[in-house]
Amino acid sequence: MLDQTIFTNGYSVSTTTLASLEKNDCTVRAISNAFNVCYDTAHEFAATMLGRKNRQGVKGFDSKMASLKSVSFSDNSEQLSLFPQSNDYNVTPFRCMQLINPTYTHKRVKFTVKTFMQRFTKGTYIITVKDHALVIKDGVVIDNPNYQFTGYRRPVINAFVISQK
Repeated sequence: MLDQTIFTNGYSVSTTTLASLEKNDCTVRAISNAFNVCYDTAHEFAATMLGRKNRQGVKGFDSKMASLKSVSFSDNSEQLSLFPQSNDYNVTPFRCMQLINPTYTHKRVKFTVKTFMQRFTKGTYIITVKDHALVIKDGVVIDNPNYQFTGYRRPVINAFVISQK
């Protein structure tokens, strides 16, 4: 079971009108949470860069994300910032062998959501499991609330490191 201190509801970014009309939008929420952008910006990014259609998941998400080397978001805020943050990110896919849990020596076993989170406690990662995407940020799982107690055993299919340039 995941402790409440290491789990955050991924739906907290879904407060816009556009989000209320959507379903199958885990990739949009993962992009929003990983890149620190609003839901509407992530929705537009998923549509234009990943070919996502409204109310449908992204077909071939892993390969499309792996083809991205860097991602930039324009800063639309009107506020004056004393500490400007970069809106440019690097996207680095994990290699297959990096997803194998070294704790198991008798056979190759992939990380689960829980073991991945425990191993990679610093940084931001978009990870994919069967038919779903979520974020792990500094050791905290950001996912659907229904997975807070049951989603930690899912094997990680792919992972992407998200880092600011």
